[in-house]
Amino acid sequence: MTIGLQDDKGAHFYRCDFQVHTPRDTQWKGDSSASPDDRRAYAASFVEHCRSIDLNAVAITDHHDFAYFPFLRQAAEEETRPDGTSYADHEKLVVFPGLELTFGSPTMQAILILDANFPEDRLANVLLALSVEPVDASIDQIPQVESIDHIRSLLDLHDEMDKRPWLKGKYIVLPNVTDKGYKTMMRSGMKVAYREMPCVGGYLDGSFEKIGTGNKSKFAGEDENYGNKRLALFQTSDSRAATFADLGRHSTWVKWTAPTAEALRQACLANESRISQVEPQLPNAVVSKMVVSNSKFLGPLTIDFNQQYNAVIGGRGTGKSTILSYLRWGLCDQPADHDQTSSEAGSIGARQRRLIEATLFPLDAQVEVHFVINGIPHVVRRQADTGNIRLKIGGADFVPAREEDVRALLPIHAYSQKQLSSVAVRVDELTRFITAPIQPDLDEFDRQIAEAAGRLRENYATLQRVRVLDLAIQRSTLDVGSLEDQAENIRQSLGGMSEEDRVILADKPRYDAARDIQRSARESLTQASSALVDARSALDALNVGEADGSASQPSKLAEPIEELVTIVGATIQTVVDRVEAAQTELRAASDVGSPVALAEARLNEIHGDFGAAYETVKATSTAHEAKLAELAVVEGRVTEVKDLRTRQTLERSGLGDPETSHHELRAQVGELAKARSATVAHECLTLDGLSDGLIHAELQQGVGLSKHAERLRAGIAGSGVRSARVEALFDAIRAEDDPLATWNTVLDELEALLQLGSETPVKSSNTPVMSRLGFPVADQDKSRHQLTSDGWLDLALTPVLDHPRFKYRVKESDYIDFSDASAGQQATALLRVLLAQAGPPLIVDQPEDDLDSQVVLDVVRRLWSSKARRQLIFSSHNANLVVNGDAELVIVCENRQQGDQSGGFVGHQGAIDVEDVRSAVTQVMEGGEEAFKLRKEKYGF
Repeated sequence: MTIGLQDDKGAHFYRCDFQVHTPRDTQWKGDSSASPDDRRAYAASFVEHCRSIDLNAVAITDHHDFAYFPFLRQAAEEETRPDGTSYADHEKLVVFPGLELTFGSPTMQAILILDANFPEDRLANVLLALSVEPVDASIDQIPQVESIDHIRSLLDLHDEMDKRPWLKGKYIVLPNVTDKGYKTMMRSGMKVAYREMPCVGGYLDGSFEKIGTGNKSKFAGEDENYGNKRLALFQTSDSRAATFADLGRHSTWVKWTAPTAEALRQACLANESRISQVEPQLPNAVVSKMVVSNSKFLGPLTIDFNQQYNAVIGGRGTGKSTILSYLRWGLCDQPADHDQTSSEAGSIGARQRRLIEATLFPLDAQVEVHFVINGIPHVVRRQADTGNIRLKIGGADFVPAREEDVRALLPIHAYSQKQLSSVAVRVDELTRFITAPIQPDLDEFDRQIAEAAGRLRENYATLQRVRVLDLAIQRSTLDVGSLEDQAENIRQSLGGMSEEDRVILADKPRYDAARDIQRSARESLTQASSALVDARSALDALNVGEADGSASQPSKLAEPIEELVTIVGATIQTVVDRVEAAQTELRAASDVGSPVALAEARLNEIHGDFGAAYETVKATSTAHEAKLAELAVVEGRVTEVKDLRTRQTLERSGLGDPETSHHELRAQVGELAKARSATVAHECLTLDGLSDGLIHAELQQGVGLSKHAERLRAGIAGSGVRSARVEALFDAIRAEDDPLATWNTVLDELEALLQLGSETPVKSSNTPVMSRLGFPVADQDKSRHQLTSDGWLDLALTPVLDHPRFKYRVKESDYIDFSDASAGQQATALLRVLLAQAGPPLIVDQPEDDLDSQVVLDVVRRLWSSKARRQLIFSSHNANLVVNGDAELVIVCENRQQGDQSGGFVGHQGAIDVEDVRSAVTQVMEGGEEAFKLRKEKYGF
């Protein structure tokens, strides 16, 4: 019944209604039979209804009466699932014993709530402490309630309760602070009572939305007349009907580790993060557990992490940083300095590797990390000695995986000690503050760009073939024209022939042309048959889907899905049938006796007759034997070249228009790159807001051309063009208003140079932009003879990078380079961004080491809202970050032996509403006691 994950020992949200009455209430609506069986039946139905509306906790607050509480507690404890199995403790309804009190002068109302596990045999003593005479438990309803007159104020009430050691610290009092009503604290004349009351929370009869502006200001501690006293608020339903119509209608979500009055008090003291009048939002990508099979320092280790803010504390040398390092290593986090081997920043990755090698390798240890993304469980196992990684997603089996696979699933943000204040030395790490929140969008852009680039590369091969074929066809056409002219000239030179023979010789070109058409027609049939074979293969490869959608689809979708699949399948089958029929028709067209065969036979007969007559003419012209022999050779070459041209033309026609596709795909890649840049540029503006204006980021688009310069130099190596000329060209491109557009134009001009004939001189008119940018025509000419088409394509497909430039605001409208800001300024600004962003878990080792002391409380306030957006896992020595930051889970590290830092272990775990955890915070953390005092002081008591 709780919200979110619940396996850890930390604090979690529970949906609560703290003003619930029973059939004993004097204003009860419905049956109020008092028999024990009736009460048990009522209690069972009450618990069942709470589960049906996802209500996790209630306070049973009859006026001055506990009679029904034991029945409700027992029913919640005994509730079972529909299959008869028991619920886990954290899944059961929490039932607090409570009382609605009427007391004071002037009269006021309050709710008294006791620990959920308060002993039943002490409940009567609570009434005695209040001087309330218990009402006979066997009667149906409580008589008219009398005010507790001897208790004059809320201060008196607390004093009276605290006289009893068994009661002190086991209760919390919530006065009625509804806007209207004669018993509310917020009526006229109650200023002094409000200022003096020792309460940290109050209850509302109804919704938070009904509070007036003035009272909201008082509850926020902004009204001096009311002592600047802050008050946490609990919406309640004042449920008192057998139908449960109002139960849970006005509920409040409260966070605790254990359901105690102290937990409710701690929630009031941190209401910004522990109390919500609407269902709280929780991170959707979280680390849930880490299991280390063994280690030389910490031994076997299992930690269940909270979904929100986890703080690892302990004395120096107890293993806080080790826990975070194991977690980062298990999640395959790549330290920012992975490609560096020197400098202070460059030692981070080396330190992590040394730790793993020293503490895990010798024991052949395994680190297993569980994480949840949008409700889907994942498990990654990493073996220390081999580095083997296995990954399990959902209910699937473990499969081998790579580091990048794990990072892609859960790209955590992790920083070692003092690393936040050194981020500025690495531009790529600083850039991650911009790219990380939009990484899914950038990944999608990159996928689309890669896909378009792949099509461009494939199409470019076709384009190159088309260009070769176009030149070949052009040459073949020239050859045919020349040979036909030669043949005709030879024929014209033959003298002493009859007019009839001359006609036959003159007809030879026309018969040859007819033979060309005949061959082309036959080749067309062959190509059509081949195209149908390809079409049939493509159709057979289609997967329409399962026709039966009833098993996997909602009932409303099953029938239309099945109908759609059936229609599409039938349509495709109709097309397949038509393709088969067309194939049959094509085969029939070539059969003996078909119209095509008959037409070809007739043409062959005519060609045969003409050929015989033509050969007779040549044979009888013995006087021209040498010329006729030459004519035969030329005519043979004409036939060969025409056959070649026919094949080239048919192949060319089958390749379509790759030139147009080439330009379209290049434009598509360019538009996608621009859209990607625009997304990053927008996130730069967002970064300003997330840092409260401390960081200003400007995106310099299209200036990342260093790889292009390197590849162009490699592509024209040996041409004699000096490297300085290439660098000057790219410097000039970077200086353009739109470097990306200019570079694309340069690419167009380079490709045009490759298409020039080798003997054609290069002119500046061929390359106006390159020439304007100062790349000499002579160097252009040298380059085109060395650069290949593949080299050009590699240039065209190398992405142009954007470079963000970061600045730090020292005062309004006054900025310096971010790297020139102090370490504390850098870390403060970056941590503000990290805490404002939603996203994957944020892991920081001792963030206070990077921060100026005066900004720690500012960070504390940001923690309250941050942990709703992303999971936080910090180690810290600073009590304010843990106590006033209100960590949901505190993990206490201790030495195995006092004073011996050779080994550690994880001791207490829980939130600060757990006494052992509060004690550990006070004992081992710097400023622990002061942090708890500050927590109290902000509430004015």
